[in-house]
Amino acid sequence: MDGVRLKETGERSAVISFEGRISRDNAQAVEEELTRLRDENRQEELVFDFGQLDYISSAGLRVLLKAAKNEKNKIRIINISLPIYDILDDTGFVRMFDAQKEMKKYSLSDFEMIGQGANGEVYRVDSENVIKVFQKSAPREDIDRERMLAQEALLAGIPTAISYSVVMADERLGIMFEMINADTLSNSLKSDPARYDELAGKYIGLYKKIHETVVDKECFPNIKDIYHSCIDQCKEHYTDEELGLLRALVESVPERDTMIHGDYHPNNVMVQNDELILIDMGDVSYGHPIFDFLATAATQVNLVRLSPEYAEFHTKMPVELITKTWDRLMEEYFAQYDKQKRDEIEAQIVMFSKLKVALAPVFGRGADPAIIQASIDDAKANFLPKINELIGKVDW
Repeated sequence: MDGVRLKETGERSAVISFEGRISRDNAQAVEEELTRLRDENRQEELVFDFGQLDYISSAGLRVLLKAAKNEKNKIRIINISLPIYDILDDTGFVRMFDAQKEMKKYSLSDFEMIGQGANGEVYRVDSENVIKVFQKSAPREDIDRERMLAQEALLAGIPTAISYSVVMADERLGIMFEMINADTLSNSLKSDPARYDELAGKYIGLYKKIHETVVDKECFPNIKDIYHSCIDQCKEHYTDEELGLLRALVESVPERDTMIHGDYHPNNVMVQNDELILIDMGDVSYGHPIFDFLATAATQVNLVRLSPEYAEFHTKMPVELITKTWDRLMEEYFAQYDKQKRDEIEAQIVMFSKLKVALAPVFGRGADPAIIQASIDDAKANFLPKINELIGKVDW
């Protein structure tokens, strides 16, 4: 049947399905029915489902245009077939709506799982492509953001995997990436000691390149905003005074417009021939490099002290190699300073990294509750009482 119908409603959204053909012959009737359905369903978000739409003419586009002008928020359009999406793209309508193409669907039983982490798994599709499949609880906007950040980082000159479209795999969302015929840096450092100096040098060089890359702040989130959001999510664990100290520390860090990876360690770097390729781009942002060092030190220093076993699980390296690589990072990244200044910066970074330890209820989500509680206890005993000594001290 050609036309529109109410598909479903929720507390926040109303979904209206477009079906068959929308052309000059029925555009007026479609507009009238659409207006009636919207008047009877005034949820905050309006969603158009194009999954059953076969054709739309310019008269149908005029119906969409009028609907968009009557809404305070952008209308979301889902399940758009490629031919319909091309029409919306050619006419500029994709910029007027939150338009999402129909996703390709896959069965994971057809593929080999080649990697697994806290956020999901990676499956080999063929010799050139993999799917990173997320947990069912992962919001669509987080997945879209990771795809966008990976693409923006690549365009900014950071070596990372080419990302394609968001797909559906066994009722779970995923991102199609190019297949990188490579091993992780952590495995390479373990298995090929003769290349340690070469690979560690490239690892540090890539870190510096990230921190020297100026980003478009319209495309990347501000790391301070991310940390403030994390602090807000920890209200049940800290007093108002303690939360205020955490916020003050975040605000005291100097502003920067350069890239941050957000979880930089050797298990998130791949070795392909002689090139390092960065993966896991979901936490990319911009700000002062110390926020990247917080994440690196949290796993390579503080987690080693709190739980060596979990540090090895997270980085996929033995503790001795984790520590050796951290020491090399401090020495070479800050080579322009004398040893006394390098030691001061390292001590500052290690103490600042307890900010991430303090926010373990967010950053450690899914970990053993005992580890999370130990992190909170450590922050209360060894970090919060010293925050005032750290505020305003970052000068590099």
